[in-house]
Amino acid sequence: KLRSFRAGKGNIRVPAAGKLVQRYGVEAKNETSKGITIVTRANAQVTSPYDAEVLFTGPFMEYGKVIIMRHSDGFHTLLAGITKIDVSVGDFLLEGEPIGAMGDRETNNRLYMEIRADNQPIDPAKWIRGLNK
Repeated sequence: KLRSFRAGKGNIRVPAAGKLVQRYGVEAKNETSKGITIVTRANAQVTSPYDAEVLFTGPFMEYGKVIIMRHSDGFHTLLAGITKIDVSVGDFLLEGEPIGAMGDRETNNRLYMEIRADNQPIDPAKWIRGLNK
């Protein structure tokens, strides 16, 4: 059984170290951002932000390689921009468990993260530890 995602509010782990370059709700490319974007170092490790089950891995439209995770309480996390995915559909993950890696270049290592509650995007800043500063 997965731990309560709702109970983790304010303590969800950022999936990779880096610099926050785009916040939720900011206008970009003629649409409003439904998540956040973090620029990481080359080969940065990507970890599970919270306990989850992997629902999808692979390429998806313009997002590139994507991991979609189901948490408890009707929450999901989408991570995109990962170069190497190390998990499979059906895997159960613990918070902080390695799930992939970013590319081997400093440029274009942009990790996109979206948190959804009941299939609607929500502002990750209220959920991720240290992001609401």
